[in-house]
Amino acid sequence: MMKVYLSVLLLSLGALVAEAQQKCTGSPRMYNGKPCVSTTRYADSRKGACGCGPHDNDNQFPWNSYGLVAAANQNLFDPSGGKWCGPVCGKCFKLTTTGGFVGGHGGATAEGQSKIFMVTNDCPNEWPNLSWCNQQGLHSVNQYGYNVHFDLENGHNQITGMGWDNPEVTWEWANCDEGHGQDGRTPNYGMYKQCQCRHTNTK
Repeated sequence: MMKVYLSVLLLSLGALVAEAQQKCTGSPRMYNGKPCVSTTRYADSRKGACGCGPHDNDNQFPWNSYGLVAAANQNLFDPSGGKWCGPVCGKCFKLTTTGGFVGGHGGATAEGQSKIFMVTNDCPNEWPNLSWCNQQGLHSVNQYGYNVHFDLENGHNQITGMGWDNPEVTWEWANCDEGHGQDGRTPNYGMYKQCQCRHTNTK
């Protein structure tokens, strides 16, 4: 009985520590009136679920490998569960760091840093993404209380090179061309027209 009690206590303390490192509050989490998302990073040499690579192989276009691109959680990528050419393929969003992070899964990043990313991949509701990308339904949240999650491409250290260590961020939709003008690593709409799923975003 004592072992069970101690295990529950340790789990509760761990949850409190993680909570203390997150600046966003509520359910779903918000910060300064804007919706928050959790982020992770990954390295993937494949073209991804928006088909942003050559037709004759599964490689990425260079801009999809070196650029500011991301995989969106399944519920945002395609609420119907589709894993190819989701409705948000080729759309861009602005992330702004809150200064917070999920305890045990990242580190502090200075508040107020903004970058614009393009969706070129899906973060499916399956292992190893279950704790991050398992949202289902309009107001559902993941294990850490976020309604949306973005897995950021880091194949060439473009994320860690900015000093981002899985930061907690706010998010909002953005214009890809404007983002490209601010930072050439953000793909523009012309680049996305090279992708196999270009019909999902006719901007």
